[in-house]
Amino acid sequence: MDGTVLQQGRFTVAAGVPSKIIQIPANADFMFVRNFTQTGVVGQVAARGTSFYWQRGMAAGSAFVNYKTNGLLTDNSDTIALGGFTLYDASGQSIGALPRLGAPVAFTGISNAVQPVVLTANTAGLIDDRSVVRLFLNAGDTALASNVLGIDFVIDTVVANTSFVLKGPLANAPGITTGTGQWRAVNYDPLYYPRNRVVTDITQAVNAEVTTSVFHQMTPGQAIRLSIPKLSGMIELNSTQLNNFAYATVVSVVSELVFTIDVDTTAYTAFTFPTVAQINLGSQMPEMTPFGENTAVSLTNVLSLQVPREYSSTGDQINETQSGILADATVNTGFLGMVLGTGGTALSLAAAVTGPAGSVAGDVMFWVAGKSAFGGL
Repeated sequence: MDGTVLQQGRFTVAAGVPSKIIQIPANADFMFVRNFTQTGVVGQVAARGTSFYWQRGMAAGSAFVNYKTNGLLTDNSDTIALGGFTLYDASGQSIGALPRLGAPVAFTGISNAVQPVVLTANTAGLIDDRSVVRLFLNAGDTALASNVLGIDFVIDTVVANTSFVLKGPLANAPGITTGTGQWRAVNYDPLYYPRNRVVTDITQAVNAEVTTSVFHQMTPGQAIRLSIPKLSGMIELNSTQLNNFAYATVVSVVSELVFTIDVDTTAYTAFTFPTVAQINLGSQMPEMTPFGENTAVSLTNVLSLQVPREYSSTGDQINETQSGILADATVNTGFLGMVLGTGGTALSLAAAVTGPAGSVAGDVMFWVAGKSAFGGL
């Protein structure tokens, strides 16, 4: 059984070169990835990886890497500590897999803006438009006042070892933000799809736009109920006995964080995200809860729009989810696999090398994952 190949496959790199999760049964002990496209390119002007290797016992995110650079045809060998291979286990229990929450990292401030800027001297591992973080107070620190603490947010605009931005725009600035705290990377979604989300904004429009703090992953036709605290306004959207427990239907997906619903909110009370003062008065966070499918709306949409995806409008279909009028079905999305990273600083080169997720959109990648008889630990 030693050296048995568990699975092999190929993929084409998507726009933006996102990290890639490969599902592998039985948890791999070693893995090769080769970039077929870049291996055949003459005259590289940047360090583009051509082949990558990992085996159990190596640190999360690390990889052996071969790359071309400086217009040369020869391959160079090196290692990277981040942006390589990381075991994926949604339960967080596999040895060597990412924990559900990353290690705490200090931040020194949060700006008072609809897209708050978080100041930190360490942004290692954060990726624009993909990474999710959660912010916490330092123990015993009562000076910090912010309404974005304890909520998962997708990040945007990472300035290396300086700052990152919380992507999902809030309906309004959060209020006073002072003091220090910690951010932690959130590595996994809840196991079961569809997922509840915190709502950060709802527009007053014929078809209201709903913004969430992390990727909503909704498809047209899915039904949701909204829970808006009184201090946030727009409580007309709440499902109550007075409105016969009304629900809203997703009409279209605008972006990874925004979708429209079939409710005219032009005459509703304006929505506000809870401010620091309102949270101190006991306000809860606005939330959306998926609970079913509006079949009539689903049937008016093409099938390609009704595929639950990791990043809503782009990315791979969420594991085990269904499409079409069954896109709302509750499923356990958990699996074992490998996260292929986008690259990092090579040890001897002391410069960035692209990772096993690919170099540029359109790269054709081949991979092989296998099992050792004794696991290699």
